[in-house]
Amino acid sequence: LDPLRNNLLYPLFPNVRTTVSRLAVAPQWNNYGLRIFGYLHPAETDEYIFAVSSDDNSEFWLSLNESPENLKRLVYVGETGNEWTAPGEYWKFASQISKPVLLVKDMKYFFEILLKQNSGMDHLEIAWSLNRDNGTFSVITSEFLSLYEDESSLQMGDIDHIPQTKASYDRLLEPIPLSPHPEGDLIREDPRDHIYKHLFPECHYNPTFLISRVYDVKPLNVASKQTAIVANSCRTAGNIVMSQSRAMPIVRAFLNALHSREETRGYSLLRVVNVVRREDKDVGNRYLVELELVGPQGQKALVSHYVYALAEDSEKQTILCSPKAFSWNPSATVHIIVAVKNQARWIIQFIREMEKVYRATGDKNFNVIIIDYNSSDIDIQKRLKKATLPSYKFKKMDGNFQRTGGLQAGIDLVEDEHSILFLCDLHLYYPVNIITSIRKHCVEGKMVYAPVVMRLDCGASPRAPAGFWEVLGYGLMGIYKSDMDRIGGMNTREFKDKWGGEDWELLDRVLGNGLEVERLRLRNFFHHFHSKRGMWENNNQG
Repeated sequence: LDPLRNNLLYPLFPNVRTTVSRLAVAPQWNNYGLRIFGYLHPAETDEYIFAVSSDDNSEFWLSLNESPENLKRLVYVGETGNEWTAPGEYWKFASQISKPVLLVKDMKYFFEILLKQNSGMDHLEIAWSLNRDNGTFSVITSEFLSLYEDESSLQMGDIDHIPQTKASYDRLLEPIPLSPHPEGDLIREDPRDHIYKHLFPECHYNPTFLISRVYDVKPLNVASKQTAIVANSCRTAGNIVMSQSRAMPIVRAFLNALHSREETRGYSLLRVVNVVRREDKDVGNRYLVELELVGPQGQKALVSHYVYALAEDSEKQTILCSPKAFSWNPSATVHIIVAVKNQARWIIQFIREMEKVYRATGDKNFNVIIIDYNSSDIDIQKRLKKATLPSYKFKKMDGNFQRTGGLQAGIDLVEDEHSILFLCDLHLYYPVNIITSIRKHCVEGKMVYAPVVMRLDCGASPRAPAGFWEVLGYGLMGIYKSDMDRIGGMNTREFKDKWGGEDWELLDRVLGNGLEVERLRLRNFFHHFHSKRGMWENNNQG
């Protein structure tokens, strides 16, 4: 049941809400989980024995009374995902049958059932019997059941009534354990911050690798020439790691500059946090150098600064300079923009993600913008008013959903041209350093940021990630408002009634206007696998 509990939407945001008339179900689906909860009403005061059968794993929990807070797991089928039983087969595992439980007539008892199905036959039965030598099990039926709450008049966005228990609770705020050997190098602690100092003389910076057009270029099918081992490795590998022999000369040159100034001479290196290189062959290399330093009084400082090194010669000492007009603004406001329609559970989860970032960082210089195409399953403005966010803007739009039109409507709400826009999607899990990461890799008039997201496989989660880097899409982009205005904004004419390809068209204009694109795999940045059920109609999708 771990994949179910680790799902980011569990237990508050199911695909479907419904009722059952008996504690026996067989939806005939694959790769799903379900949670059933309500009240049990015994017909007489006596000792009862409970039993469960299921395919695959399941659990039955019962409270001592009507409170969800007093749950205890009574019976279950398996814990690894490989165990199963036939329908009504209550004796395959010892864990399937409970010890006697005393229940009192005219009392009601909160219960909860969990089922996780992988593939093949699916079913679940919860049965009971009086504690008799000749007792027989029978499935619990409607006359002994009642609703925890009538949801018939509620919207999908209404979640405050859903009980959270020992068996099922929201794990959003629980820290994700760091694995020493995560699969595909997907998770690693990233403590970078945004303190920096100006240490170097300015130098001209005119990269030669900017190209004029990509939208109409047919890409080389490299994948067809790769072995399966190489292809699978590329799908899950992180950013290319620079060798120590290439990184340390840059670090030493940085420290030499630091120690050449009176006010920073007392600082020493505690550790190298990160060195990112953008190579410009035969001309020079741009670096983002991030170091953790310790001062003469033991105070720690994080330095994060762009530097440029002319074509490097291993025989000579490396000399660094600050690329002219190429620095990031640590206090720039970042606007997270998303367009939505009738995606209540994902909208709420997006807002919760933004709350998580704000709660972890206290960063007041970011703003959430939601453009809503008249959603009928949630009152988004009401949800935003309740949220703990530094600021937000909301606009309701009429007509069919348009991604480009919605994003442009969000862009138009931003007045400060020196702030950063981050165009994004709903189904994302964000690292808490996302705002700082966007700021670091957006340089006004010079560079936009298109972080690569990890697309999770079905059943995977941020706690147990498995999937591949989505290297072919540019739909997630950070760009200064002034730069977006200069390149003409979103293409709402060609992509008015469709989406798919608008990201590459935007990328084409970004490059055509002389802007660099910083492309990095961002750890702890995930795109959730999700059902297409309820997604927006798009008959003309490109």
